[in-house]
Amino acid sequence: MASMGQFRMAPSGHILGLDMATALTIATIRGYNAATVSELLQEAEVVIVSLMNERPEDDGAA
Repeated sequence: MASMGQFRMAPSGHILGLDMATALTIATIRGYNAATVSELLQEAEVVIVSLMNERPEDDGAA
């Protein structure tokens, strides 16, 4: 969850992926095995990007 704010964004506002360097740095600081985390994040990134990009656009209507 700590790296959820570390998205790589397109000018259009779409999420391209996670900033893996930052995510792995956070994992290392927290004492996790960077090699294991990198393998897991590669798989999770695909799902995260897909789900975040399919969210409806905020049209300002409440």
